[in-house]
Amino acid sequence: MSPVVECRGSIPYGLLQNMPLPGVFLVAFLSNTLMGILVYEGLKVLKSWLLRYPKLKSYYENYVESALKRFKRYETGLAVSLAIFVGIPLPGTGAFTGAVVAEALEVKRPLAWASLAAGVLIACTVVTLITWSAIQIAR
Repeated sequence: MSPVVECRGSIPYGLLQNMPLPGVFLVAFLSNTLMGILVYEGLKVLKSWLLRYPKLKSYYENYVESALKRFKRYETGLAVSLAIFVGIPLPGTGAFTGAVVAEALEVKRPLAWASLAAGVLIACTVVTLITWSAIQIAR
């Protein structure tokens, strides 16, 4: 569940340790999704805490909110893009980064959670297929 490895490390490790594939997949998916949701929610709390300070709040209201208005019109497309971004199994594109992006772009909670879960499902599926195939070839 570390920011760089996520399911890209846990699935190969579990399968190489001869753990059952469905269990490895399920644990990797659930833990990675939960971790992404927790990061998203934690950032929401941190942001609300930081916006208590008048200088930060005025900066946020003057500059950030005006820039985010452009993204509000495309929230569904943004959510799909976020799911694809999280689903690419490369370092730096997982649930941690996706949660930060979702909070930074103020994607609504249900849409953000769904995007993170869909992206993690894609990544877990891709990593599982590649790892399982490699193990079968190596045997």
